[in-house]
Amino acid sequence: MMETKEYIFGEYKLIYLIDVNRHISLWLLPRQLNGTVKEAWLREAEPFSQRSNYNREWKTGSLVHLHLQHHSRGVSGGMTMKYSQSTDCLKYESQSLLEDEASKTVMTKLVSPEGYEVLHSLTWIDGRKGLICNTKFRNTGQQPLTLEMLSSFAFENLSPFQEEDGNGQMELHRFRGGWAVEGRHVHETLESLALEKAWCAPFTVSERFGSAGSFPVGRYFPLASVEDRKNKVFWTAQLCHNATWQMEVTRLGDSISFSGGLGDYEFGQWSRTVEPGEEFEAPTAFLSCVQGDIAKACQSVTDMQNTACDSYGENGLPIVFNEYCASWGDPTQDKMMNYAKCLDKKGIRYLVIDAGWSRNGQEQRGNGEWLADEKRFPDMKQMSTDFRKMGYIPGLWMEFEVTTEGSPAYSDAYDDMHLKSNGVVINVGGWRTFWDFRRKDVREYLQVHVIDMLIENEIGYLKVDYNGCIGIGCDGSRDSDKNDRDKRSVSSASVGDTDSGISPGEGLRQHLAAVREFFQEIKRQIPDIIIENCASGGHRLEPSMLGVSAMSSFSDAHESREIPYIVANEHYLMLPRQCQIWVVLHADQSVDELRYRLASGFLGRICLSGEIDKLSDEQWMEVEKGLAFYRELEGVLMEGITRIYGNRSRNMHDPTGTQVLVREGKEEIMVVCHSFQKAEERIKIPAPEGFYIANGYHNQVISLKGGEIIVERMRPWTACAVLLKRNCTL
Repeated sequence: MMETKEYIFGEYKLIYLIDVNRHISLWLLPRQLNGTVKEAWLREAEPFSQRSNYNREWKTGSLVHLHLQHHSRGVSGGMTMKYSQSTDCLKYESQSLLEDEASKTVMTKLVSPEGYEVLHSLTWIDGRKGLICNTKFRNTGQQPLTLEMLSSFAFENLSPFQEEDGNGQMELHRFRGGWAVEGRHVHETLESLALEKAWCAPFTVSERFGSAGSFPVGRYFPLASVEDRKNKVFWTAQLCHNATWQMEVTRLGDSISFSGGLGDYEFGQWSRTVEPGEEFEAPTAFLSCVQGDIAKACQSVTDMQNTACDSYGENGLPIVFNEYCASWGDPTQDKMMNYAKCLDKKGIRYLVIDAGWSRNGQEQRGNGEWLADEKRFPDMKQMSTDFRKMGYIPGLWMEFEVTTEGSPAYSDAYDDMHLKSNGVVINVGGWRTFWDFRRKDVREYLQVHVIDMLIENEIGYLKVDYNGCIGIGCDGSRDSDKNDRDKRSVSSASVGDTDSGISPGEGLRQHLAAVREFFQEIKRQIPDIIIENCASGGHRLEPSMLGVSAMSSFSDAHESREIPYIVANEHYLMLPRQCQIWVVLHADQSVDELRYRLASGFLGRICLSGEIDKLSDEQWMEVEKGLAFYRELEGVLMEGITRIYGNRSRNMHDPTGTQVLVREGKEEIMVVCHSFQKAEERIKIPAPEGFYIANGYHNQVISLKGGEIIVERMRPWTACAVLLKRNCTL
């Protein structure tokens, strides 16, 4: 007989299932749908028959999946490390509810008689749309234990709203990475992934995917969702991890399991030896289960990023100017002062010098010392003082995690301070190497060359770039201060030990945890600094790095026409308030092109660039109109939900059709339209009652009639926008 434990967390119903063998799993359900769970899922499996076309093979599943090196693996090695002896040994022991006025947490303890246990927590915070899931492994025995797989989350028995195995009704939603084409939404039925049920289930079948290396957004963003199409229910997870990660959708009999966490030994060459008395925590995951559509599903987990964003300390959505698309790697103090004068009294807060400012620096080459080139910038501190008097916050670009050819720090004399693989310094592209942030001497070097340099020159904005992926992993560090750290509690968000015998994946995890800690150290020593997270554009758009920065570069699409397409994709993957968008201006642009680029910036954080000193008075009038309208959008950009309408093509770089992005807040609705090639159709979108068009940006095609937003046919490569407000008299 199945035992259940149930909790109500806001709009969620949590049902923990405990079978006769003390295995435990979780149903996370929309609260309003709890009563529609099929009773078949609570019955025991039926007797197996070889002659039956459908053998009911239901499994309880597990709250946590893990594998220890000395244990027997599951029967599907190479495809998944789930369902191993290590998971089977875990038994439910206890559960408790912790609550206060603002939050609730269910703490579940699983114990193995072999001397290890797992603590699983699921937390709801009042006002937030998702849940926080944490998983901690403890070695309670007398011998070291080596983990080769540990999940952060696990949704089991999908879908409990289906009678049997969900034939033709289950779908996996993923979002592709890619340089300058970020965020492509792909969705496939489980049948198309060869995950349909066979006549019996001797083997586990798994679709395992993720990103290996130091670009956590490689081929995929660490956000995915499994949909029950019949009932329009989505189980969604987003991992908070800046190193190798994986997710899996697994079929075992009738049961679909959706789980994820660190990249395991098979996927990411990761293992971790946990000493007696020590514990190890998997990366945090944000979870949700909603009835609705993929937009609601995704934004219920990205909403969880608001907590870190609110605590960061940036007020509003101030506008950035970055000179990169004006100088293209050749900035000077004179140029910056000229830009400052051109932007005077135009409401720009951050004035940022991009690549090429440092001694020996040739854009990305020659970097590592972070000393100003006196020929280009004879007095950077005085320049910063002058900028601040003019009302700007001065900003600077750095790629401080690497050293590049042309810098003394790139030479052999510094090899011991760099990451290695099999004893050889890791080199990417023939001229980029990586500091080992686990080392005390590296952190001391960067204290002087980065943090002290920023303080000395009164820099208030730091753009941190990162343009090379380390690969699958690195060797352990031989840091002299390795014994100075407390090894009794190690998490995926802390540095941990630095033994030379660690796995490549664990070396990568430790190093990147230390990188993230350095971001936090910069903010600790310079509390007012604003940090921008960039990794060749969008390769670090994941919550753990978004959580230690004010905003992130959305992409390396600087001037291309697909910018609004990419940004719209990313509304499902990150907060618009953190999504920094290039708005590059040139003197030879037509009015339509200026409007198209400015309206692209309406979708997130505007970062102006380009030949601003060459714009005509008429062009500047157009720019100022756009910036004035943008400032009215601050409220709805800070809090709302986005949906994308229209008929845009699948090709991002050469798009056709029309894109209509609608972002709905409680009191305001933003509608931003971009036409691409062949924008020929009229578009109608359902609109909530009680709103009116309060303001517009060059709107000649958007109207509000009969409960619909109507967008008339637009000319190719044009844009417009409106802001709707609730009619307070209703």
